[in-house]
Amino acid sequence: MTELTADVGNVCAEQRIDEWGVARNPGWPCTPSLPYVIALVGRHSPHALGSIGRDHHMSQAFFDDYARLFGELDAAAAALVRLARDAGFRAIQNSNVMAGPHDDPPLPDWGDAGVFPHKTAATQAGLGWIGKTALFVSSRFGPGVRLTSVFTDMPLTPGRPITESRCGRCTSCVASCPQGAGIDVLWQAGMTRDELYDEKACEAKTYEHPEWDGTCGVCQSVCPITRHAMRQLPWRTGRAA
Repeated sequence: MTELTADVGNVCAEQRIDEWGVARNPGWPCTPSLPYVIALVGRHSPHALGSIGRDHHMSQAFFDDYARLFGELDAAAAALVRLARDAGFRAIQNSNVMAGPHDDPPLPDWGDAGVFPHKTAATQAGLGWIGKTALFVSSRFGPGVRLTSVFTDMPLTPGRPITESRCGRCTSCVASCPQGAGIDVLWQAGMTRDELYDEKACEAKTYEHPEWDGTCGVCQSVCPITRHAMRQLPWRTGRAA
């Protein structure tokens, strides 16, 4: 188990994954029948997050970085699947992309996407919690991240789940949302998304810009943890900033 965990860590480092962890799969809906899940976290560049601006408008730079991150996460997931299969185990990536409003066929309702929420794996792996606009909040990087998940039967060591919000009294994301979609409620594991934010209001705002395919980033960019990471945590050498 220790050797396999080290191998996973080496692959994640080679693939420039910013953070990763392992959770047990109790049989979540929309997941394969494999006992463990590797949660992968990719960090948005400080430039991309900073491009959103004081007026809290979406930006091309943020959308470009969104696409970059998903490409890197997919490549890392594929490398982990190869690692598992070469070692004689099974592994499957759960896609990190769902259909958008302009795809064929389009996704009619974010709230009924029929896909596994990767933030569930990330919180159960102990990497963070859910914030007041229903985003995953990395303990290190805030919500300025993207996620994917790889399910496997490799015997890996799970992290300690985080089951409660650590946002406290902070309402930066709620106050900054252009649509007022956030709700000042502290998350606990098992809460529904509707208890945390107005999904329809968020959806309406992001669909104003079909060229950016449903991205926004406002609540990601204003979180104090994200801002701290942008100022204090070095951006990796070789990554576009």
